[in-house]
Amino acid sequence: MLKALLFDMDGTLVDTERYYTIGTYKWMKRYGYKGSLEAIYQIIGTSMEETARIINELLDNDWPIEKTVKINDDYFNLEERIDYQKYIFPEVKEDLKKLKKLGLKMALCSASYRRDINRFIKENELAEIFDYVVSAYEVGTHKPDPAIYLRALRELQVQNEEAWIIEDSYFGIKAGKNAHVKTLARKDHRFGIDQSEADQIIEDLDGLYDLVLKEME
Repeated sequence: MLKALLFDMDGTLVDTERYYTIGTYKWMKRYGYKGSLEAIYQIIGTSMEETARIINELLDNDWPIEKTVKINDDYFNLEERIDYQKYIFPEVKEDLKKLKKLGLKMALCSASYRRDINRFIKENELAEIFDYVVSAYEVGTHKPDPAIYLRALRELQVQNEEAWIIEDSYFGIKAGKNAHVKTLARKDHRFGIDQSEADQIIEDLDGLYDLVLKEME
């Protein structure tokens, strides 16, 4: 019996992937990047440290990872701070409320920093939706390691077979499968993300809600 839904944040609930890849492209050009925007898509779903490693490779430099992380953080916190109310997918708030009314436990399990997760929740008034919220930085490992989802299952006191994970990125889907939990993917139309390992692909949370209703009949 389905008892819980475990959500990724970026690319699943809020349309940040395009925002962050374009922003990263802009600041990288300041440091001499001459490659394509599409080459930057490989950062999608990665930890900040892995993102920085990829950026260093694309820039062909030997900067410390910490320097790249700081440049990136400064850009997105001081110059181009995301407006989460603007970028949340249009159906998400209403569908999350409807799913909550079905009596399901809800968790938000994100690779983002806790400060960004908290701001997303606050700006979109979602505090009452989630029973548990966790950042990968609090777990100590990043997707595709399943630790973030295994912790959420423990905190919600549900078994693997009683939960669904909703993701979008390749690494997120792998994390769900590594946790041995049914994993659904929000369909990617723009970035060429490999979603082939997902148990099912949905267009959006409207599609998720319909599936949940059928499951709970």
